[in-house]
Amino acid sequence: MEAGEAGLGGWQLALVVHAVLTLAALWPARRLMQRAGLPMAWIVWLALPLFGWAVFASLLAFKTWPNLPPRPEKLHPRERLKRQRAKEQAATGEG
Repeated sequence: MEAGEAGLGGWQLALVVHAVLTLAALWPARRLMQRAGLPMAWIVWLALPLFGWAVFASLLAFKTWPNLPPRPEKLHPRERLKRQRAKEQAATGEG
């Protein structure tokens, strides 16, 4: 690149690439933290160049995750009705 020519070089390009990757990772990281019940503030580590991703991944890997109740099973309405009727028949003793 010659003097006086506009453009991104070396470290500037690296920062732009890092910023784009960080912005692309914010939404999935937010969803992960929300579903796992972990602090949202940990996402800020992704903005730290070079070591941010490693710190974020280490926090996820080595921190004890909270115990959450199991998610209810999603059933089709017909399947739910079928299981409910089978349970009622078993309770009344019908065969």
